[in-house]
Amino acid sequence: MSPTVSIVIPAYNGKSHLAANLPPLLEATRGRTGLEVIVVDDGSADGTPEFLAGRFPQVTPIALGQNRGFAGACNAGAHAAKGNLVYFLNSDARVREDFLDPVIQGFGDPTVFAVGSREIPPGGNGTLAVPVPFFRFGLFGHRYLETPVPAHPFPAYFVSAGHAAFAREKFIALGGFDDLFRPFYWEDIDLCYGAWRRGWKVLLEPRSVVEHAGQGTIGRFYAPQRIQSIYWKNRFLFVWKNLRDPALMAEHLACLPFLLAGLPVVKGWAVLRGFVEALCQLSEALTKRRREARKPAVSDRDILSMFARRA
Repeated sequence: MSPTVSIVIPAYNGKSHLAANLPPLLEATRGRTGLEVIVVDDGSADGTPEFLAGRFPQVTPIALGQNRGFAGACNAGAHAAKGNLVYFLNSDARVREDFLDPVIQGFGDPTVFAVGSREIPPGGNGTLAVPVPFFRFGLFGHRYLETPVPAHPFPAYFVSAGHAAFAREKFIALGGFDDLFRPFYWEDIDLCYGAWRRGWKVLLEPRSVVEHAGQGTIGRFYAPQRIQSIYWKNRFLFVWKNLRDPALMAEHLACLPFLLAGLPVVKGWAVLRGFVEALCQLSEALTKRRREARKPAVSDRDILSMFARRA
């Protein structure tokens, strides 16, 4: 039996993006059975619900009433979804016509947790940027390795929450996107890291293509310095929630004073602001850390070494 699919689009004051990007999505999925398109309005003030009702009655709307952030909007959509696969799509992303079938095929393996589409700039093709993780100076990070586009899906450290499908039951079992990382950034890395720790697989499918300009929505509502401080806040929180390896945690704690003294000089004061904001959420991070008390099937070092071979 073919899997059923729910495409969930979180939208915050994104009426113009929806007007541009819903038509190609609906055309690409026209005639499919077992598929629904859900738009989660995240407390917009631009008339998104009324716009959807008048222009796209075939879309299922969910109005949250207040802004819950990216994670909250996606989780609300996943809980309402009827499909056994949930494909999250940014409102500012445009799908190519044949984007969905390759993604669905990836779930033929029951251990697959997520399958992500390849992101390209609008109108482009380009190479493939593969995230390669590292642990340096006590912090997790990743860089993107430009590679030729392969013909088949392959394991990925994480896939972007803005254009990827997830096995709904596994997604719910992991608790969905963690709003610890509100309002955005690192929630997809956190979720995929949790999946790898349980022994599930995350794949990148290069044959599925989505056009995305990057920060199309975020950049309209947040200043660059604020975006950077949120990034650093969540980078610290990711360590405090997820890192289990005692030696790596000792490295993190030993490096913290030097990071806080040196990084603001190199990267700007957004680093220090992010750290202070992360401290305000430390109790929340430790509570969520304790909830995931089971011994991981795959260790921190194993996850890092699995992908470091590409570096």
